[in-house]
Amino acid sequence: MKVIILMTSGPKTPWRCASPFYIAALMAANEAEVEVFFNMDGTNLLKRGVAQRILPAEPNCLSPNGKKPKTVYDFMKDAKQAGVKFYSCKQAVDSLGLTREELIEELDGIVPASEFALRAMEADKVLTF
Repeated sequence: MKVIILMTSGPKTPWRCASPFYIAALMAANEAEVEVFFNMDGTNLLKRGVAQRILPAEPNCLSPNGKKPKTVYDFMKDAKQAGVKFYSCKQAVDSLGLTREELIEELDGIVPASEFALRAMEADKVLTF
């Protein structure tokens, strides 16, 4: 099964930022092919240092050692470890004035919006956050 997650939530809505990556990791662990496509405010999560500073609102989101809260970046890394691919909208990256060097290393590619449209039409499921 192929699943595309359109991630439009970002730093302006921190309470919405962890769940998509948690769900993506669960689906990938269950043998789904999962891609997260970042657009709009979600693109800001790809800028180095941004997701590392965002804490989800859920008080039960603790790191594996149970001592510190997990950041959105921790959830993103969990998804990547499960095999989830990350792509960003080229137009969103350009409109924010970002360069590839300013983005996290976990990003698999920067693609035009038309690529998202094609991938979404081929996917079995498309989720939007």
